[in-house]
Amino acid sequence: MAFMSCKKGEHIDNIIDPPEAARFNQVNPVGSFFMDPTSPDGLNYTVPVSISTVASTDRTLSLTYTSATAVQGVQYNAPATVTIPAGETTASFNITGIPSGYDVPGRKDDLVINISSPDTVHKRGTYWLSLQKYCAVNINSFEGDYDNSNEVFGTSTWGPYTTAVESITSTGPTSARISVSNIYDFGWNPISFDMDWSNPANFVVNVVPTSSGIGDAGTLNSAYAGMEIAVRPFAGNPGTFSSCDGTITLRMQIGVAGLGWFANLYQLTMAR
Repeated sequence: MAFMSCKKGEHIDNIIDPPEAARFNQVNPVGSFFMDPTSPDGLNYTVPVSISTVASTDRTLSLTYTSATAVQGVQYNAPATVTIPAGETTASFNITGIPSGYDVPGRKDDLVINISSPDTVHKRGTYWLSLQKYCAVNINSFEGDYDNSNEVFGTSTWGPYTTAVESITSTGPTSARISVSNIYDFGWNPISFDMDWSNPANFVVNVVPTSSGIGDAGTLNSAYAGMEIAVRPFAGNPGTFSSCDGTITLRMQIGVAGLGWFANLYQLTMAR
């Protein structure tokens, strides 16, 4: 048996300070940038960063940007570096959107931002950002005829033909109910849908479940003549709309009231 001892603090000079490491602050560094020219700061997306140690001098983090489709100076502007002030461990920088770079309807780009120096915390040195234009919703602009409407019902297609948003009723600050006529291009009565744009990343429109007053189910199949058409949302397939493009895509499940539902999704894309 042997006993060993050492003096208090004998090996204190062997402690090694952890290396300085930078990172994006979010645990999951992913974001969506909806550039809005009508908002006071709607063209800037703020990205926070941090560094693991405090220092008495400013530190500079170098940034790089890659995208398969977005070009700096055309779709966005962004700095090459960000400075963390002396005595601080956090800072932020802005990605500035260029709305004129999103004149093509439905354009969306993915931008990958990397901290290239100093070294980064594992899996926290890369930020994935989607960029697209946001257009404020004016519900009245959706009213009227859509002469370029096309439908898909299972494997059957039809169109173009004319549908119309006959009326729009506001149901809240970010919601409305619309009435759409001539769906299916077979003399059906208007069908109601609820629009919701509370989430800028997910504009949705869902049919109001209805089992009477739409039309004769014989227009679907002569075997159901004299019965009522029924509609309801198709599980997992909400419709959508674009305030930038002025288009509406309706999705629903069609059935025969009191009898059952067709398995196929019905989709109608409405464009001017």
